[in-house]
Parts: sequence; structure tokens; C-alpha cells
Amino acid sequence: MEITYHEEILAPIEIVFDFLNDDEKMKLWMEGLESTEYPEGKNDDDPVGTIFVQTIREGGHSQQYAGIVTEYDPPTLIGVQLQSNAFRVDVTYELTDRGRKTDLDYTCELVFASLFYRIIGVLFKGLTNRILKNQMKLLKQLSEQAAVRRSPPPEA
Repeated sequence: MEITYHEEILAPIEIVFDFLNDDEKMKLWMEGLESTEYPEGKNDDDPVGTIFVQTIREGGHSQQYAGIVTEYDPPTLIGVQLQSNAFRVDVTYELTDRGRKTDLDYTCELVFASLFYRIIGVLFKGLTNRILKNQMKLLKQLSEQAAVRRSPPPEA
């Protein structure tokens, strides 16, 4: 099952990328994200292949998801794969620099572990889309607020 989303954000690409890339800032817009751990360490210079574990609170319970960074090209691309017993999800955030604006294109490919989980996924697709839209709107709001607070570049 594929889910896509597009958002125009009134903030420079570096600010938007920072909210996607910084573990603490992700907690501000990603509903339920409690922590991101790196069992083998985090390579900030070349994170492709880096393994991580995200703990996300869902329905009052904390769930852990194993992940790996699959794509990384700052400040335009972050791709990750998350895995649980029920599904695997491949997520890509692509950013396009539009000067004072940034286009965000989000793609998510869900692969379910069984027919049962696929049926559950289809039943909850509306909820999943609402959560995604809420998260993207919050990411937009936070990025735009940060852009307003940022000092203007020095004049040449």
C-alpha cells in the first residue's frame, strides 16, 4: 500500500531538513515518538546503513520499530525503512529548494506481513492518513516558525 503527500513549506530547505534529520526535533512533530536509539552508534557524516530503534507511543502503549537509513543526501533526501512483526515500511522525504520556500514530497510504501495485517491496514488507512496529515502540518508550522525566528543573512 502506497501513501504519498505533498506540502509547500514557507521556510528554507536547511530548516525543513533539520526538522527531519534531528532526533530531538523529530519528537516535536512526529506524534508519539519517544526516542531514537542507535545500537551500533550514529554516523552523522554517512548515515546510510545506520541501524536504529524508534520507540513510538501508540494507543497508550510503547512500540519499538527496528529501522535502517536507506538514503541520505542533505539537504534534499532522507529515506528510512522501519520494520515490525506486522509490516515493513519504506519512507522517503524529498525536499526541493524553492528559495524561501521548500517543497516536501513524502512517500511511504507499506508491505504487510500477512493477509490479516493487510486487512487491518486497509481498515485503518483513513486513520493513518489523518495522522500523516497532522504530522506534516505540524512539521510545516514548526519549520515556518523557525524560519521567522532565524536571523536574516548578513548583507554583502
